[in-house]
Amino acid sequence: MDRETLSVKEAAIYVGVSKDLIYQLVKENKLPHLKLGRRILFRKNTLDTWMLEQETLSLNYKKDGANVYINNLLKSKW
Repeated sequence: MDRETLSVKEAAIYVGVSKDLIYQLVKENKLPHLKLGRRILFRKNTLDTWMLEQETLSLNYKKDGANVYINNLLKSKW
């Protein structure tokens, strides 16, 4: 049976960030995780969903930022 969960170290490698950043995101409750005693675990499919949500948020932010810039530019011209 394949494991469904990852340790902090494995999650960091999977996501492509440092262990320190994983611990920081867990502390700030910005990364979905499971705590079993002192162990912190992550489900692979949950990390995939979280990364997809982060991508979507960044795209929306860039789009909204561009719209604000364009609207401000148009207001300043008139």
